[in-house]
Amino acid sequence: MSPAAVAGQGEVVFIAATNHNMPLSRFQDGEMVDGLLKDLGDGIAHRIGRQARYISVPAKRVAEYLASGRADGVCYVLPRWLPGTFNWSQPLMPDAGVLVSRPEAPAVRALSDLANKPVGTVLGYSYSMIDAALGRAFVREDAPSMELNISKIQHGRMQYAIMGRMTAEYLMRAEPQHKLRIDFEFDPFKAQCAFSKKSAIPFDEVQRAIGGLVSDGSIDRLLRRYR
Repeated sequence: MSPAAVAGQGEVVFIAATNHNMPLSRFQDGEMVDGLLKDLGDGIAHRIGRQARYISVPAKRVAEYLASGRADGVCYVLPRWLPGTFNWSQPLMPDAGVLVSRPEAPAVRALSDLANKPVGTVLGYSYSMIDAALGRAFVREDAPSMELNISKIQHGRMQYAIMGRMTAEYLMRAEPQHKLRIDFEFDPFKAQCAFSKKSAIPFDEVQRAIGGLVSDGSIDRLLRRYR
């Protein structure tokens, strides 16, 4: 199927990975309706004179959709997360992995302290740094989305979960009654956007649009809005 047939005239199609939750994305009836990634996609589309459309895709199929041209782009990704050859934007969104713990859980100060302890993770996610540190002692408790892991940790079904710092801090502000804590940070990164080489939209246009959002402070304002 050609990208133009998917996107339609005057559209840019972004992937909304369904494993995300706020502040990155909020889904309603299976569609992304709010969040940082929607605002970012809308901003990119506006800069290139198009309308953004979002298609909900499971995390493990994001690379497939992008490589085939069924979508034009996806944001909040890194080359090491997304197998395949794509056009990559400049780094945009600073974040890091963190370990979130229940208040009564023993404190964890380093990855090595997680050996043989069940940890909430997301199905299809690669945790290469933890794999390297722990090997078979990395006990994953996979859930389809971070939202389900958050629910498990809030309701005492597990003591620890790994998530992005933005997600963790948003959760702790929104629901302080759970008294969750961040024990440590690891693997800091700056997330990027990836665009399909089969997209009908010239990547030069996309690069200029994203560069403008960075240089005029729009990205920083978006990040502050959700932090």
